[in-house]
Amino acid sequence: MSNYEKILDEIKRIPEDIEEILNFFKEFKFDEIKFNNILFLGTGGGSRAAFDILLTYLFDKSTYPIFIHQGYEIPNFVNENTLILSTSYSGETEETISSTLEALKKTKNIFVITKGGFLENFALKNSLTLIKLKNGYEARHALHLIFFSILKILSFYLNLDIDSEINDTIKTLKDIREKSFDEIKKILDEIEGRIPFVYGSYLFSDSVAERFRRQLNENGKTLSHSNVIPSLHHDEIVGFMDKTLSEKVFIFLIRDFYENERIKKRFEITKEILESYGFKYFEIYPENSTYKLSRIFSIIHKLDLISLEYANKRGFDPKDVKIIEYLKELMKK
Repeated sequence: MSNYEKILDEIKRIPEDIEEILNFFKEFKFDEIKFNNILFLGTGGGSRAAFDILLTYLFDKSTYPIFIHQGYEIPNFVNENTLILSTSYSGETEETISSTLEALKKTKNIFVITKGGFLENFALKNSLTLIKLKNGYEARHALHLIFFSILKILSFYLNLDIDSEINDTIKTLKDIREKSFDEIKKILDEIEGRIPFVYGSYLFSDSVAERFRRQLNENGKTLSHSNVIPSLHHDEIVGFMDKTLSEKVFIFLIRDFYENERIKKRFEITKEILESYGFKYFEIYPENSTYKLSRIFSIIHKLDLISLEYANKRGFDPKDVKIIEYLKELMKK
């Protein structure tokens, strides 16, 4: 089985993985924890992408402030009243290891979410709560494992009833994996030889657009760029006045069926401007569900397929990230 086929299989079995996570947490015993803020520790295409999507999803649900930190240190506000979720799929991410070591000096309210490595041993040694992730994935394709594990943890502490949304997401993903998405083939022909620019909308596809950029980078082996509407309209939109760039970039607009009316109007105006300056764009919508979670993960499914097919079309191995491994080796010297 080629690496392309392996990743395609990983994408298709995501619904069953989510079901396994739901079953795991049915028997999970949570400790009582008092906290007044939440901190995510982690970086990269799996952990950071999951954090971003969690922030988007929990924006109007969490009664506590949530922060993301990707560095070696920890913010000064961390204390015994901070709930920390330390995440590294491999368990070996040096920034996350460093920040988790620092966090333990301030609090033991730490969940460690990993498949193994240093962080698993660290959690066991220090009696921290360990959530062991399923093995066998590239970190960026373990997004769903990280996301839904953290979501189930926070749903307990934030007293959120989200299982109906998760079950609808599972059903939606099972339904759409049987579709061929013929539009992907048309998109690939349009992208070829251009740099993809990805634009999402605030509080829905902002995190999804950023995730797609990362997938185009790692799977597709291309430079890409992402931004958010309405932020785009305060500066970057001026760059399209250079019509010569229309031959060098291709634009993705990540839409939703339930957009704020002002956001919807901004997308329509953006399309008019792009057309007037000769830029090509493509709109991508999620599956139509009343549940935000289902819409988010259905569009992630479509975008992951695009990045994977893009790699295949260009003759690149989607698993090959040797330039990152080379960088890590240099960092050890």
